[in-house]
Amino acid sequence: MDSHKGDRDKPSPRHSDSFDSHDDVEMQEREDDFEWGQEQRLLPSDDMEAIGELDYKFEWQIRTVWVIAGSFIATALVFFGLMLFTRRFIVADATGMGIKTYEAPGLGGFRRPSSDYILDPAWNFNAPPQVREYKWSIVNRVGNPDGVYRPMLMINGQFPGPLIEANEGDTLVIEVDNQSDNATSIHFHGIYQNGTNFMDGTTGITQCPIAPNRKFRYEFTVTGQSGTYYYHGHVAVQASDGLVGPLVIHSRDEKKIQQIPYITDRVVMLQDWYHDLSSGLLIETLEPGSESSPIPHGALMNGMNSRDCSSIPHRMCDNSTAALPSLDLTANANHRLRFINTGAFGWFQVEVDEHSWAITEVDGTDVVPTYDNRMMISPAQRYSMILNTNHTTASSFWLRARMVAHCWKDPTLPGPGADEIKAVINYIPSGKTKKPKGLLSQPSSRSWSKGMEVQCRDMNTTSYVPTTYAPPPPHADHSYYLRSNLEIGDWRLERGFFNQSTFRPNLQKPTLHRTIAGLSSHNETFNSMRNTDGVNEICYDKKNDFVIQHTGVKVVDIIIQNFDEGNHPMHLHGHKFWVLGQGHGPFPGYGFLGLKAYGQGILDGHEGFLDNVIRRDVATAEGFGWLALRFVADNPGAWAFHCHMAWHSEAGLVMQFISRVDELATWSIPEANRQLCEAPLTELKKGAPPEDSTWFGFGIG
Repeated sequence: MDSHKGDRDKPSPRHSDSFDSHDDVEMQEREDDFEWGQEQRLLPSDDMEAIGELDYKFEWQIRTVWVIAGSFIATALVFFGLMLFTRRFIVADATGMGIKTYEAPGLGGFRRPSSDYILDPAWNFNAPPQVREYKWSIVNRVGNPDGVYRPMLMINGQFPGPLIEANEGDTLVIEVDNQSDNATSIHFHGIYQNGTNFMDGTTGITQCPIAPNRKFRYEFTVTGQSGTYYYHGHVAVQASDGLVGPLVIHSRDEKKIQQIPYITDRVVMLQDWYHDLSSGLLIETLEPGSESSPIPHGALMNGMNSRDCSSIPHRMCDNSTAALPSLDLTANANHRLRFINTGAFGWFQVEVDEHSWAITEVDGTDVVPTYDNRMMISPAQRYSMILNTNHTTASSFWLRARMVAHCWKDPTLPGPGADEIKAVINYIPSGKTKKPKGLLSQPSSRSWSKGMEVQCRDMNTTSYVPTTYAPPPPHADHSYYLRSNLEIGDWRLERGFFNQSTFRPNLQKPTLHRTIAGLSSHNETFNSMRNTDGVNEICYDKKNDFVIQHTGVKVVDIIIQNFDEGNHPMHLHGHKFWVLGQGHGPFPGYGFLGLKAYGQGILDGHEGFLDNVIRRDVATAEGFGWLALRFVADNPGAWAFHCHMAWHSEAGLVMQFISRVDELATWSIPEANRQLCEAPLTELKKGAPPEDSTWFGFGIG
């Protein structure tokens, strides 16, 4: 059953005036005038954080000694009360979940300026390949992105993570120093990692976790791809604690394959947001009797929102440094907005009041512009939108991203207003070199009259035509039928399954390590299977380690039949797949797709069917629906295939494809990767999901 707990934490309806004060709107730096300093920002978020300390002048009217004494006593009581509250509800809660707080001067200073997500307008697409280096410290810190305080994971003490911007052919080096209490890893979503499978960041599959107080260097060259991607923690649900950021790879032909010219380019990250640590939520999700995933408490855009604290009195909340995001766009021009859903669970319906726009990229695949006024985006999907600022009826408009609550167990949560994040799009007159002084009026624009979506499923991707002709091979070497569902087993534990398998990672002996060790040592078991294509249940335990392997380059079809009422956005690491088809009900067969049985060729009369099939890395099997995918298994390594609903994947809805077994037989694991596995198992397990054995015997006696 794919639904959510309705009794988790029901917020009160948001106050109707929560968006009515423009004090809650962050005014963003204009993209065409980078000479403005941080000190010139207009509204809360950034300027308050940059200033750090403010001196307040208090004027006291002292009449008696008793007034003074009473004031000191009252102040002391309030101070000690706040200390006790913080110790009891923030620090204590964090420690109990294995997270300690990271203290730094200026609590509001964790917010990364939105201007950091505006891409460099002077970027050199033709620069020679180079090495781009980043040094990251993963730290625990208390933050309040939307006003509500909670423990978080941050990179270098800021949230969200920094933008990685590079050209195709560049080498990325990311030095990770894990200063947090829990083990971690970083996965670079959508990046092929061709030849560097051990840098994929998938704990239990390609690497051991980075234990606390240990370091690891990710180094890989980005080849054969460009577009919009992102990175996130790949231990449990750490992305929901703040370990997430954008990654953009430029093609040398970017201005050509993007068929609409634009003057600015920026990232817009959408994220469902929880006011509780993911570790605690994960325990509740996996415990006996639970048949649903936690409903988000709200949403963020580029890490920003501003909640009405009076509507959530049970939370420690201060929205004085929180703000709604703002996008300043030059009027009468085209602007590229790269949307990324970095969330754990929520789909977003996105629209811009009174504006249509063109979709020009889908998960790193450039497409011929397709015009629309509404977009549906699942967790881990990316779409580029070209917005033309040509309206003359107003100078500001709402950009709305609303979570599709109908897909949850209780569609009334998280409550009116809390299910939506809005941003102000401000038109800036062409040629203007400075921002307007003072506060701008709030948009009075109207949303589109279409009703809210009630189903979480992909948009009709058959309308998207890739700008570069790259159809899939017409003949599949292998076709695999996979049943996906969440089901209840022993001790009333609901777990995710592909066929009869539910994944449990081996944190000290990842799949890649075991595979290379077995092949290189000529282990009899591995040797007996090295030339076999298909399910390998000789070398791997299919119950918790479902592996399909191929030797040589093979064309592979995956037919997924979803037996759940809820959706499963499926992601394949290390590859992009072609979406052959998707729909509701049982899989109608290859003939419906214009293909011969088992995908082995195109039916007569259907020539050209595969010419414009979209290629991406996340596609959804809708509730009680099916999904047909094709990919070329040519990238050596062990690659996760999983549902990108984080709560589902952590419940076991994961399997693996091992490609190019013949190549892996010649590999060796880098020393740095082996050293990660030398950490004590107790350290590697910190932050990992609880083992099923935690609840064995539950309810007896």
